[in-house]
Amino acid sequence: MNTEILVQGILRGDYRAIARSISLIENSGYKVRKDIISRIYRYGSAKIIGITGPPGVGKSTAIANLAPSLAVHGKVAVLAIDPASPFSGGAILGNRIRMQAALSSKGIYMRSTSNRLYNGGLSEYTWDIIKVLEAAGNDYIILETVGSGQADIDIMNIADVTCVFLAPGLGDEIQAIKSGIMEIGDIFVINKIDREGSYLAIKDIRESLNMSNKLETPVIGVNSLTGENYDELVKNILEIKNKNPREKYYRKLKMVVMEAIYDEYSDYVDGIEYGDNSLDEDPYTLAEEILGKNSNNLRKIKSRQQEY
Repeated sequence: MNTEILVQGILRGDYRAIARSISLIENSGYKVRKDIISRIYRYGSAKIIGITGPPGVGKSTAIANLAPSLAVHGKVAVLAIDPASPFSGGAILGNRIRMQAALSSKGIYMRSTSNRLYNGGLSEYTWDIIKVLEAAGNDYIILETVGSGQADIDIMNIADVTCVFLAPGLGDEIQAIKSGIMEIGDIFVINKIDREGSYLAIKDIRESLNMSNKLETPVIGVNSLTGENYDELVKNILEIKNKNPREKYYRKLKMVVMEAIYDEYSDYVDGIEYGDNSLDEDPYTLAEEILGKNSNNLRKIKSRQQEY
């Protein structure tokens, strides 16, 4: 792999180079990811628009409408996270089948990737993939989470604008998720407003937001089949300012430091289950002994952290 050629392709916006680099980020080790990200990190800046909500509310169909509407204001890319099977670890990647052909015909790059059983609604390498899409010159990146519930709120740590999609008929489910994704939304969208009970759903959401002291948060009803009110949704997205990037940066930095530590100690960690250690020794004491054997490397890692 010639990383420099790959990076030049990313900066030109070449779809093959983008796709290749994302595959390497997902399937290669720490050093390969570092090699790519360190070369493109300072290029590009995009508004990240998070699309989240429970399964079945029409997030993918909504993105098929939202992406072309945003493309009027700048270059758009879509990253969709699909759930992996807890048994095989694979994913159907249905978002790719439904959206990729339609969006690519309009000049919008779309990538669907598996969450690989990573908790929180995203994948472990979402931040890295977004950096690639930013370096490729995209002004807006739409990030779709897996079908989300109360605990799947990692989107708030990456997105500049978080749009929570809901649908008529959720009823008490809104209350059930209120303490989770209902608290992270910058915009709430009721999809399928042609259905009976849609305006009652809008009322329920406004009441929930009122209880959370978020009464000023926009609640918009849309119809993804006709495109109704998508202009209002785009208007609200554009009006919200980008979040301070420092929080996102330092969250990722902590993840990378942890990965660097694991990479440094992987031989010890991976070999623990095959060790001949007696069960008479408690895990805390034994862990300290294992780390003690590699104390010089630990000091090097601490030194790297202090450089930041």
